[in-house]
Amino acid sequence: MPPTLADMSSWTDRTAHDDRLRSFKADDGGYWIEQNPTKRTKWAKLAGEGHSVAWEFAESGGYSGRMLVDSEILTPAEATKKFLRSVG
Repeated sequence: MPPTLADMSSWTDRTAHDDRLRSFKADDGGYWIEQNPTKRTKWAKLAGEGHSVAWEFAESGGYSGRMLVDSEILTPAEATKKFLRSVG
């Protein structure tokens, strides 16, 4: 079965960096890279807890403003509301 955007476990490409994170090239030109769970961010913590988290970059290399969390494309603000408890 070919890789699909929604199923990060199907992604077979890897980044060239030492961390060798999974990546996916979408038909629309977007380039998705999984969140490194070893980083010290709220998104890394979410990935470390078993959630699938990835970031989209445009063909030009810039961040698109979209992320993939558990097969759902969201903005970081939407993902924060849905997956992260408010602190305070």
